[in-house]
Amino acid sequence: MVSQQEYSKRRYDKNRRDPHFNRGDRVFTRIFSSRGKLDPRFSNEPQYIVRVSHPTYTVRHDVSGNERQYHVSDLRPVMMSHE
Repeated sequence: MVSQQEYSKRRYDKNRRDPHFNRGDRVFTRIFSSRGKLDPRFSNEPQYIVRVSHPTYTVRHDVSGNERQYHVSDLRPVMMSHE
Protein backbone atom coordinates (compact mmCIF):
# COMPACT_ATOMS: atom_id res chain seq x y z
CA MET A 1 0.00 0.00 0.00
CA VAL A 2 2.87 2.39 0.79
CA SER A 3 4.52 1.78 -2.57
CA GLN A 4 1.21 2.51 -4.33
CA GLN A 5 0.92 5.80 -2.41
CA GLU A 6 4.46 6.78 -3.42
CA TYR A 7 3.73 5.90 -7.04
CA SER A 8 0.55 7.99 -6.99
CA LYS A 9 2.38 10.95 -5.44
CA ARG A 10 5.15 10.85 -8.06
CA ARG A 11 2.56 10.70 -10.83
CA TYR A 12 0.56 13.59 -9.35
CA ASP A 13 3.63 15.79 -8.78
CA LYS A 14 4.85 15.17 -12.32
CA ASN A 15 2.03 17.27 -13.84
CA ARG A 16 1.44 19.70 -10.97
CA ARG A 17 1.99 23.40 -11.49
CA ASP A 18 3.68 25.27 -8.66
CA PRO A 19 4.01 28.89 -9.74
CA HIS A 20 5.91 31.38 -7.58
CA PHE A 21 5.08 35.08 -7.66
CA ASN A 22 7.17 38.06 -6.58
CA ARG A 23 6.18 41.23 -4.79
CA GLY A 24 4.66 43.68 -7.28
CA ASP A 25 3.54 41.03 -9.78
CA ARG A 26 0.12 41.55 -11.33
CA VAL A 27 -2.37 38.70 -10.95
CA PHE A 28 -6.03 37.84 -11.43
CA THR A 29 -7.84 36.39 -8.40
CA ARG A 30 -10.46 33.64 -8.20
CA ILE A 31 -14.10 34.72 -7.79
CA PHE A 32 -15.59 32.85 -4.81
CA SER A 33 -19.13 34.22 -4.89
CA SER A 34 -21.89 32.21 -6.51
CA ARG A 35 -21.68 32.39 -10.27
CA GLY A 36 -23.36 30.88 -13.29
CA LYS A 37 -21.89 28.13 -15.41
CA LEU A 38 -20.58 30.50 -18.07
CA ASP A 39 -19.50 33.33 -15.74
CA PRO A 40 -15.76 34.00 -15.43
CA ARG A 41 -13.81 32.12 -12.76
CA PHE A 42 -11.25 34.87 -12.22
CA SER A 43 -11.49 38.65 -11.78
CA ASN A 44 -11.14 40.83 -14.83
CA GLU A 45 -9.14 43.54 -13.00
CA PRO A 46 -5.46 42.88 -12.28
CA GLN A 47 -4.31 43.20 -8.69
CA TYR A 48 -0.85 43.52 -7.14
CA ILE A 49 0.96 41.16 -4.81
CA VAL A 50 1.99 42.97 -1.62
CA ARG A 51 3.42 40.20 0.60
CA VAL A 52 4.88 36.83 -0.30
CA SER A 53 4.94 33.75 1.91
CA HIS A 54 4.53 30.89 -0.53
CA PRO A 55 1.92 29.34 -0.91
CA THR A 56 -0.08 32.24 0.59
CA TYR A 57 0.06 35.67 -1.01
CA THR A 58 -1.40 39.00 0.12
CA VAL A 59 -2.97 40.84 -2.81
CA ARG A 60 -4.04 44.51 -2.97
CA HIS A 61 -6.89 45.73 -5.16
CA ASP A 62 -5.58 48.75 -7.07
CA VAL A 63 -8.73 50.91 -7.00
CA SER A 64 -10.13 50.23 -3.51
CA GLY A 65 -6.83 49.50 -1.76
CA ASN A 66 -8.32 46.45 0.02
CA GLU A 67 -5.90 43.63 0.85
CA ARG A 68 -6.77 39.95 1.01
CA GLN A 69 -4.83 36.70 1.28
CA TYR A 70 -5.03 34.06 -1.47
CA HIS A 71 -3.58 30.61 -1.92
CA VAL A 72 -1.34 30.20 -4.96
CA SER A 73 -3.97 27.98 -6.62
CA ASP A 74 -6.42 30.93 -6.57
CA LEU A 75 -4.12 33.25 -8.54
CA ARG A 76 -3.37 33.52 -12.25
CA PRO A 77 -0.57 35.68 -13.69
CA VAL A 78 -1.39 38.60 -15.96
CA MET A 79 0.19 38.06 -19.35
CA MET A 80 1.27 41.31 -20.96
CA SER A 81 0.67 41.65 -24.68
CA HIS A 82 3.32 43.31 -26.81
CA GLU A 83 1.88 45.68 -29.37
